[in-house]
This record gives sequence, C-alpha cells and structure tokens, in this order.
Amino acid sequence: MKSAILGLCGGLLLAISAIAGEQPKDAWFVFLDHNSDGGISLSELQAVRYQRFMAFDVNRDNQISTEEASADPQWAERLKRMDDNADGRISLNEFEDRGKSRFAIIDIDGDGQITAHEALNFQRKVRKYGSSKTTIG
Repeated sequence: MKSAILGLCGGLLLAISAIAGEQPKDAWFVFLDHNSDGGISLSELQAVRYQRFMAFDVNRDNQISTEEASADPQWAERLKRMDDNADGRISLNEFEDRGKSRFAIIDIDGDGQITAHEALNFQRKVRKYGSSKTTIG
C-alpha cells in the first residue's frame, strides 16, 4: 500500500513537472517576449498590436474601417466581433482596450506577465472552445 502511494505521488510529480515545463507550440509567445525574460508584459503585447493595427489603418485616421479590414477575411470577421457600437469601424483606443482585456484573460494570476504556462493554458482553451469564446478581440 505504501509503495502504491509513493508510486502515485511520484507519477503525479512527474506529470506536474511535464506540464510546468511545456512551452507554447506557437512562436507567438517568443515573438511577443521582446526582452526574452520569459514573460510577456502588457507593453510588449500592445506594441505588437499597435503595429498590427497600423498595418490595416491604410488612411491613418486611427480607425480600422470595414473596407480596410476587408483585405483580410479573418480581420473582417474580428472587426465584426469587436465593433460593439456597430459603426463599422474600430478606433485605436477600442483596439487597445481589447488588447488589455485579452491580456487580463490570459494573465491568470494577475501579476502583469503572461508566462509560458499561462500562454499554453490559453492555447488549450482556444483549441477546445474556439477563439470567439475565449477572447474578446
């Protein structure tokens, strides 16, 4: 009985170690971790989101319109989900607010850093439930 309990505990420790050592499969975590400290800060996330926003804001009015988003079908769909007031556009402020909300969802412990473990947890939820149910933009 004692050896069975020890065996179960040993197996559990190995499983926890394996989970804790997992890294996100996608390169987005490494890409966003600009200072290579093993975590993604809100400023690191927002810097990349700003670049992405500006790539779609062709006329530089700090808004992504339906027309601008139509260049990419995935973005056109995202625009629809993010456009809470249904005006056919997303302002830079609205977009940044969505980024902050997304960051808060992924940063499970609320310490201001997304760790590899938190990123992996988020990826699993996206695969299980879909991105529209696990993110807000």
